[in-house]
Amino acid sequence: MQPQLHIAGDGPPFAYQLRVSPRARRVGLRVTLQHGLEVVLPRGCDASVVPGVLQRKQRWIRAALDRMAAHLKIFGPPQPWQVPAHIELQAVGRVWRVEAVETAARRVTVRADGADGLRIIGRIGNEKACRAALARWLLTQAREHLPLRLQTISQRTGYHCQRVRLRQQRTRWGSCSRHKTISLNANLLFLPPELVDQVLVHEVCHLSEMNHSRRFWALVARHCPDYRQANRQLRDMERHLPRWAR
Repeated sequence: MQPQLHIAGDGPPFAYQLRVSPRARRVGLRVTLQHGLEVVLPRGCDASVVPGVLQRKQRWIRAALDRMAAHLKIFGPPQPWQVPAHIELQAVGRVWRVEAVETAARRVTVRADGADGLRIIGRIGNEKACRAALARWLLTQAREHLPLRLQTISQRTGYHCQRVRLRQQRTRWGSCSRHKTISLNANLLFLPPELVDQVLVHEVCHLSEMNHSRRFWALVARHCPDYRQANRQLRDMERHLPRWAR
């Protein structure tokens, strides 16, 4: 990356860094905890276009930098990457000890090591590759446990979805489409079972009421009377997720 530069706009100045990417097709902007604001240029692009881009996108930039500042206030600055020593999935009541095995393999993999152990094998210092490997493992666990739990909730409430999708969403614990497909966040496995059930009840109730009307909340309350307290807890749970799952 090139050294930081500054630009003065309608508000206070902000810093940014330039990076040339052979895969980029146009000028791009991104804000990361590691580098702040990055301006990504296609190879051969004249850097003189950057001030104009920054001026046009200033509102988006400042909003993104504000979100990053809020994140840092809650979670603190990013720490050097380390493989987790253990992984706890409260939703299923299990804890795995984790062993890191450094190799020259290009792909990082996660393998079972007995009933309660995992081995992460590959280039352990590559955070991106390790996070991807752990995400694949987590999705496998989600496929094993969450659809069965959803089926139990569906039978209890009398509402049945057409399809279940497992994902790692950044902003939602779950969602329900008009086609009666329920999408669940694999990160639900980190939550206590009662909060998982609250999310599942919420989504299956959408199978009857595709809105957040009074009728919808009355339906949720019928199956989860303390849903308001659960919703307050859910809003705070993201900060308790392990770094590799955020």
